[in-house]
Amino acid sequence: MSRPEPPGKPGGGSDIVWSIIGTLVAGVLAWGAIGWLLDRWLGTEFLVAVGILVGAAAAFYLIIRRYGGG
Repeated sequence: MSRPEPPGKPGGGSDIVWSIIGTLVAGVLAWGAIGWLLDRWLGTEFLVAVGILVGAAAAFYLIIRRYGGG
């Protein structure tokens, strides 16, 4: 007979998927907002795009570090 997992223990498939989605969204929103603020402060028009790309890259890095099988 198998034991049920204690509550609060990570490992469910949907928990991992939601964690990955949350990391991606948070990275893009946070760094995109930083880029937008810098655009407003410096009078440029490209830093929001740079911020979004940096946020996505950083999020992918964190996801691979956390869930990458290696």
